Amino acid sequence: MVSKDSPPTEYTARAWLVIFGAFTCAFCTVGFMNSFGIFQEYYTKNQLSASSTSTIAWLGAIAIFFLFATSVCAGAMVDIFGPALMLYVGSFGCVFALMMTSLCEKFYQFLLAQGVLLGISMGLVTWPMLALIGQYIKVKRAAAMGIVLGGSSLGGVIWPIAIDRLINNPSIGFPWTMRIVGFIMIPCLIFTCAVAKSPIPPTTNVESCDSEHEGIEDTTQEKDKQQSHKEEALTLLRKPSLHLLCLAMFVIYFGMFSPFFYTTSYAVEKGFSTSLAFYTVSIVNGASFFGRVLPGIIADKYGKFNCCIIATISAGVIALTWTKVTSVAGLVVWSAAYGFASGGILSLQQACAAQVSTSTTLGLAIGTVSASTALSAMANVPISGALVERYGYLSLSIFSGASLLLGGLLLIVARLMQNRQLRAIV
Repeated sequence: MVSKDSPPTEYTARAWLVIFGAFTCAFCTVGFMNSFGIFQEYYTKNQLSASSTSTIAWLGAIAIFFLFATSVCAGAMVDIFGPALMLYVGSFGCVFALMMTSLCEKFYQFLLAQGVLLGISMGLVTWPMLALIGQYIKVKRAAAMGIVLGGSSLGGVIWPIAIDRLINNPSIGFPWTMRIVGFIMIPCLIFTCAVAKSPIPPTTNVESCDSEHEGIEDTTQEKDKQQSHKEEALTLLRKPSLHLLCLAMFVIYFGMFSPFFYTTSYAVEKGFSTSLAFYTVSIVNGASFFGRVLPGIIADKYGKFNCCIIATISAGVIALTWTKVTSVAGLVVWSAAYGFASGGILSLQQACAAQVSTSTTLGLAIGTVSASTALSAMANVPISGALVERYGYLSLSIFSGASLLLGGLLLIVARLMQNRQLRAIV
């Protein structure tokens, strides 16, 4: 029996609807983005066979850049205007970009449709939903973020397999594969738009019409509220802990996604079967699902920064052992281990950003931290490709591991700036 004095749970039916809506959103956006390796291989052999592999890789890099770069504007706008407008525009843009991609034949057309338009549209959908989760869930926020971002891992498992089967089916081909993906996303994104409502609806003062004096008071209060929000936003942007968190994530993203994109090619080079090589991406993303959900639950009890530091350093150590994998069993275990550790980083990043913010600047905090990773996430793909071509996979392993370990050290500094006690829950 629940005590009358116990506080009401945050996980209400309304909150769960928003969580599921954000889950399907992550499945369609970041989850779909994880399947770019399939397109990279297909374009190399078909429409863009005249272009180099590194040139084609820029399609995925540009899409990732715009996905993260839009986070600052999207996060700040959701704090002020709510999520509805951005979700509608972004959802339409995602489907439209996929339909346009199905008609593309030249590189610049793919760059505009699958790179620029799809990246921006997915950003307009993703970041408002993450900020909305933070507005609903304030105590056990890391767990909620982990569940939501688990949708991107599930997408990273399902989309590559589905797209590979469709795109290589002679009766379907590339154009209808992209259209089918768009049709699948339509009901998912409609559900996301339908449930995405702010927990505090905009208030209206009906009685203000009866008195000019009350109307003046309402206007003054509204101006004071806007001024207060600007001051809170400026205070947040001046926080050293936020600066260090942004710098840490910027460094981490330089090498974090390298195993996601290059485990398949590494497996092929080592002589493993093509089918096993293909499924390594699904293994990484499948383990990443548990890595995003479980650390989030634990972080609510032991601290967001504490758990993120452990996940980052663990991922760095695992990345350094990449080239020591020489057997099938070793490749499977390594892929699962790296997927789990890196999944913790991705889910706890948002929880750490929310921790340094207030309830009215949560969207701005998440957007700022995510935007700080845009350039490094974009640069990760071509840098990784250049390292593999010139120096082999050992150099990529060292690069990935070093960026993660350095980012982990910066996270430790950011954590100590909030509380210098080693056993503190931060």
